[in-house]
Amino acid sequence: MTNSVELENIKRYLATSDRIDSITIHSYASPEGNLKFNEWLAIERGKSAKRFILNNMPKSMLFPDSLIRLKHTAENWRGLRDEISKKYNRPDKAKVLEIIDMEGISDKHRKRLLRRWEDGYSWLYILDSIMPQLRYATSISVWSPDIKPVPIPNFKLFSSDSLVMKPLDINISRLTAGPVEKYDTKTILALKSNLLYDALSLINYSIEVPFGGGRFSALYYHQFPWWRWGENNNEYCIIFFGMGGEARWWFRPEPSAETNNRRKRDRLVGHFLGVYGESGMYDFQYKKDFCYQGEYWSVGLSYGYSMPITKRMNLEFSFSSGYASIAHRGYTPSSDYSVLWSDYDKVGRWHYWGITKAQVSLVMPIVVKMKKGGRQ
Repeated sequence: MTNSVELENIKRYLATSDRIDSITIHSYASPEGNLKFNEWLAIERGKSAKRFILNNMPKSMLFPDSLIRLKHTAENWRGLRDEISKKYNRPDKAKVLEIIDMEGISDKHRKRLLRRWEDGYSWLYILDSIMPQLRYATSISVWSPDIKPVPIPNFKLFSSDSLVMKPLDINISRLTAGPVEKYDTKTILALKSNLLYDALSLINYSIEVPFGGGRFSALYYHQFPWWRWGENNNEYCIIFFGMGGEARWWFRPEPSAETNNRRKRDRLVGHFLGVYGESGMYDFQYKKDFCYQGEYWSVGLSYGYSMPITKRMNLEFSFSSGYASIAHRGYTPSSDYSVLWSDYDKVGRWHYWGITKAQVSLVMPIVVKMKKGGRQ
């Protein structure tokens, strides 16, 4: 992870070489995210390294770019296994290595098994502690019949007979992206609005905060439409003041790969289960046909799914079912709607079991930059 030093080393080596026969560039991506995106990333990293070499080749050396070979590996599983062997500290290390070493399965299936093992905790540990070591761009092998040793730190020259080609391997961290990244982005909360309520002009908002490594989240929501209109401002009414909270468990939270249309999502994506509770008051009136007000409370379970749709927005679908206790008091307006008379024959309480909520929410994740390693 010493990008600037290694780039200078490469430039110095090119400047001091009398002759270079060929250069091979191996480019990689870590085994996370989407395979198609990883392959594109590995290819682009190799192309970027090739441009860097050509731009820094001495003008006196007539070296055609056809002698630079590009070899990409979309997902560096071999590197992942090596890093886990050295640095994985969880008690299930043997099982994780067993999954990586499985033969006859696709890498996609291998990744799925790792995500499911230990309810996803092992995969989250690998993402946080192991994957950053694999997010380098390139290994460069320079072949020359007469390599001159250069007194530069971190160079490892393999000595042999002068007629044998000799490789020089250099790792470059994130060459495609430029300087070494010092920060990761973390989702610390999300702001939401239920589009179904918005379509009915029912003002609402929600705030969700992830915790527990993204496995859990706490949601607070609030609705407060307060509309009255018509004759004497008493002919129609939609008043609904409600608030509630929900605790959610996300099945297998995983980062969503960054693309041209979407930024990386590290939390609050995928499937979830929740437990909610809410209460509030209401007043609904349509002329003289429907006139009720009262209070309510409700508890139940929720299920939903959230997915990225743009660089800065997610779309979330959810529904809830449970029990609702609704106190109601009916009333009757006067002929000109100037007075509302209580109707004691329409007083009581409704008890309801079934679907209690349905939501299609627009979500804006709020992210901050944090030093790699999380708590630093």
